[in-house]
Amino acid sequence: MPPAKKSGKSGKLSRKQLQQLKEYGELDPLNSINDDRDLDDLVSKALGRSGYGNFTGKLRAGKNSRDTGKRHTRSSLAKPQRNSRPDAYSRLLKSLETTTSSTPVSRKSVVTDEDEDMEENDDEATLGSASGDSENDDMQSASDVDEKEYGVDEVDEDELESEAEEPIPEDLDAASDAKEVFEAHDYMEGHYADVDSEQMHKKLSAVTNKEYEQTVVEDAALGSMVVCNVAGEGAKPANPRPLKQKLVKPFHKLNKTGDFTDFQRGLFGWFDQYRDVVYAGRSLANEDEITTAYALHVMNHVMKAKDHEHKNNSKLAKAHASGSDAGELRDRGFTRPRVLIVVPFRNCAYRLIEKLLKLVSAEQEMNSTRFAKEYGPDEEEERKHNANKRKPEDFQRTFAGNIDDSFRIGVQLHYKSVKLYADFYRADIIIASPIGLRMTTGAESGDRKDFDFLSSVEMVIVDQCDVLLMQNWDHVSHLFNHMNLTPKKDHGCDFSRVRSWFLDGMAQYRRQTILISEHMTPEIQAMFNNNCRSIEGKVRIKPTYTGAVDNVVTQVSQIFKRVSVRRLASANDDRFSNFVEQTLPDLEKSMMNNKHTVIFASSYFDFVRIRNHCKDKGYIFAAISEYSTKSEAMRARMKFFDGELQFILYSERAHFYHRYPIKGIHHLVFYSLPDHPHYYSEMVNLMLTSNDTVSADQLSCTVFYSKFDQLKLERIVGSRLVAQLLSGERSQFTFA
Repeated sequence: MPPAKKSGKSGKLSRKQLQQLKEYGELDPLNSINDDRDLDDLVSKALGRSGYGNFTGKLRAGKNSRDTGKRHTRSSLAKPQRNSRPDAYSRLLKSLETTTSSTPVSRKSVVTDEDEDMEENDDEATLGSASGDSENDDMQSASDVDEKEYGVDEVDEDELESEAEEPIPEDLDAASDAKEVFEAHDYMEGHYADVDSEQMHKKLSAVTNKEYEQTVVEDAALGSMVVCNVAGEGAKPANPRPLKQKLVKPFHKLNKTGDFTDFQRGLFGWFDQYRDVVYAGRSLANEDEITTAYALHVMNHVMKAKDHEHKNNSKLAKAHASGSDAGELRDRGFTRPRVLIVVPFRNCAYRLIEKLLKLVSAEQEMNSTRFAKEYGPDEEEERKHNANKRKPEDFQRTFAGNIDDSFRIGVQLHYKSVKLYADFYRADIIIASPIGLRMTTGAESGDRKDFDFLSSVEMVIVDQCDVLLMQNWDHVSHLFNHMNLTPKKDHGCDFSRVRSWFLDGMAQYRRQTILISEHMTPEIQAMFNNNCRSIEGKVRIKPTYTGAVDNVVTQVSQIFKRVSVRRLASANDDRFSNFVEQTLPDLEKSMMNNKHTVIFASSYFDFVRIRNHCKDKGYIFAAISEYSTKSEAMRARMKFFDGELQFILYSERAHFYHRYPIKGIHHLVFYSLPDHPHYYSEMVNLMLTSNDTVSADQLSCTVFYSKFDQLKLERIVGSRLVAQLLSGERSQFTFA
């Protein structure tokens, strides 16, 4: 490694010198330069204190390493003897001996955050220090794979050897797109401004007390919306220039229609106002538009925030050069991650990160080959996908590619490079599944709980909430309960740059939360009411439904029966009592002559309750859940078709994960309505299969619902009829 360059003015340490001193033993150069003691002894002691006595590896030779065409891996690093000083550090000491110590040096003004980021990434890739850091071992986002297989930070052979080292412009005012970092109408500046004003206190009080001014808005592209404003702030005008200039061309290239579609423009407009948004109209037709819209919003937010930090770094450098005071420049949180995106499967993360990489258009993408191998589809997954061609289109789309639901990956952005598999505390964006994050944060009662990396999240996006409900929604709730808390450790935080509302514990009121789902559920609505607290307000977007009954092609009478329930807390007990006392005895009588009955239960708890009751009563039946093996499900379906079973108990999750084509259904009973409306029409249409010899009057479909099933019922019968079924004088309605 060449000797470290001296700064332009004598008597000052260069950024790289000071950073190397900081990394190698936390040595304070301000005290050591004027000290009579030997600087070499101080360095040795510092190395011993910081645990660098077991130093392994060597420093990369700066830009020269890119010219050699070689790649440093863990196996190629030299291993000096214990307590031996690196040769690069010896050169640093020689350069420091010639440095004049008469002029005091300010540590804060010499080292910028961007230099720290670049140096941290440089040291991590060559020294392997990240894997030995006991504090961050559990936060390594690539911990779900064997590090020995890939090394600490293996770079693809087709990529550049090291991270791009082009300097960040110290004066962003001179950069081509610097002046548009914060436009006059840019809502990001107003939302994240560290200003203690009377209006901010009014907004905070309104959100805390849930005093929203609700307005119903009809939009041709988005549908029906409920807009919740705070503190008298009404509709805001659209941002004339919402995007950073460097994102415009990549976005037009990525978006299939070039510029924003009407749907994307409406959705992105709400995102750009930093309101909390729940959109319950996701579908196969618009999922690509939605993903592109929020991926663009994420990159726009991160790039603007980083430019703001760089601009403040430039102010600090100018103030130091002139000997003046730059004042308070607060532009960050306790930890680095700004954005958290939660998706259910690796295939979703793969498609999302591909979009992010196209938007950032970096010259170097580190670990992209490893990412494609671990998150992209392989031959086995393609074979399974081809075997599912006969299943519905939504099933094929959901389960195409890698469907592992336990993953987490950090994305780190630099000036002209992107690093995948970044450590959580060095990542700008974290993309993970709920179970992957739960494995990182630890169990509720465990000793290894660490969720400090969630302390400074400014934006949370939860995509495909309907799929996450089929997994385990408790993990999502646990995630929100441990977000934006005060961290237990400092993690190298510069508290002079931390925004005041982070220090005051008010980060949750500046966090933007975006929930995207195919439909609205009570769980999503509860999270929207209790966990979405942005001081900019929030908006709920829900489409108008025509009803899944319109998609039923089977000539069968569909009877909807309203179950009388006393209150919400006892709704499940009242439904079960009605089923056991009235419905099941009637089914038992009909099953004496006709045994082809399927009982559909949407909740697994209801499924288990009915199963245990029927076992106690001695019924001859089969239960198919998501935990049933394929062989068990096949045997049950064969016995059912042959009439050897009185009925089959079938769960919604089993239908979600497998879509079993149950043949020979004559009587279909919905103990509870499915969350997915198209499951209703799919199950009823299964009655057409192998029923050529059965007349329509021998088929029946019975649906049970209560007044608390409004959201489910609306998707089944349509928005126009739901009020009549819920509050009508009659308790039974028939659709033919």
